[in-house]
Amino acid sequence: MLTTGRAGSTTFARASQHIDGMTAGHETRARYLTGRLDYPDNHIEADNRLVWFLGGLDRLFDDADTHYVYLTRDPDATALSYRERWHIRVSIVRAFYHGMLMQREKPAPDQALLACRRFIDAVDDNVRFFLKGRSNWSLVRLENIEEDFLAFMRDAGLHGDMTAIRAELGAKRNVSKRDKKKGTGLRRLLTRFSSSKIDLP
Repeated sequence: MLTTGRAGSTTFARASQHIDGMTAGHETRARYLTGRLDYPDNHIEADNRLVWFLGGLDRLFDDADTHYVYLTRDPDATALSYRERWHIRVSIVRAFYHGMLMQREKPAPDQALLACRRFIDAVDDNVRFFLKGRSNWSLVRLENIEEDFLAFMRDAGLHGDMTAIRAELGAKRNVSKRDKKKGTGLRRLLTRFSSSKIDLP
C-alpha cells in the first residue's frame, strides 16, 4: 500500500488482517537496513515510506502477482496532521524539510505547514508516476474508506470477514496529538532553538 502517511494506514492494515488467505501488517520492515522489501507472498503491507522504494518494488514484484493500493486523504488535512506531529523523534516531514529542501533554520509554523504540503505533493507525484500505465491498483480515500476498501477487495479478487472489516474501518487510530507539555526551563530552551519544536498556533 502506497500513501503519503497520516491517511489511515494503521486502520487499513487492521482491516486487511481479516482478508482470507492474507497476512497484513503496518510498517513491519520499516527499520530494516537490509531486506527492506522482503515481504512474504500473500501479504498486505501498509507503510508510508514505501513511496521512497518504488524502484525496488518495480524490480522485485511482478505486476501480474501484485495489486497496489494508493491510500489518500485531503492534502490540506494531511499537511495539518503532519505539522501537529512535527515534534516526534523520527519525523519524515522534518527530515524532508532539512534534508530534501535543504533548510537549515527552525521553521515558523506557516513554513512548517508549507513544507508538509510540499512533501505531500512530492509523494503524490512519485506515486502517480509509478502507477501510470499500470492497471493493477486501486484508489482508497480516507474520506470514503469503507466503500473504497470494499472496491479494492473486489478489484483484487479478495474475500474476508466483512463484519470485522467494517468494524476496523470505522475505528479511529493514531490521531495526531499536539505536544502540550510545558516542561522545565531546559525544555523551553530546547523548544526555542530546536527545529523539532515549533510554536504552533
